Amino acid sequence: MKKMISLPIFKIPRLVFCLLALVSLMANNYAFSAEAADSLAEVKKISQDIQNLKQEVIALNKDLRLMEETLLFPSSTRFSIFLSVSSGRFFTLESVKLKIDGKLVSTHVYSDKQRQALTRGGVQKLWITNINEGKHLVTAFFTGVGPNGRDYKRAIDLDFEKGAGSEYLELIVTDDGSIQEPVFRMKRW
Repeated sequence: MKKMISLPIFKIPRLVFCLLALVSLMANNYAFSAEAADSLAEVKKISQDIQNLKQEVIALNKDLRLMEETLLFPSSTRFSIFLSVSSGRFFTLESVKLKIDGKLVSTHVYSDKQRQALTRGGVQKLWITNINEGKHLVTAFFTGVGPNGRDYKRAIDLDFEKGAGSEYLELIVTDDGSIQEPVFRMKRW
């Protein structure tokens, strides 16, 4: 004959209560983890929405910048000046000052990284402005270190007549190996 375990009657409600409490706790825990998973999914969706909004803002900013440039510098009066440096063996560029019609319009001091970028073929947009049709004078002042480590300052001028439409001017610094000195020139596009 099997021996039956008997529990005193007063211990059964306590056991049932504990089991019910355990089941309730597990149900709450399950609901909590389901709620946490839902919250995590919603956070991920919000994060993705934010990333999409950032991309849209970047695209809008680009469009606004182009529109601003078009409005501020219409193609009929736009005048753009660029700078390029060929090799830099005989001249290390430190700064450039730019005058248009006797008025100082731009000054730029170069860092080592900027100089390296220019000598590797980079072209810098130095200045964009509006000028009317007619005669104008552009003067560029170059400061740097020339051959044998000596200070080097040069200025070049260009008299030109601006016509209708956009005009482009490139300031070019090149090396002349035959005289072992830098050469500064301007080229209209």
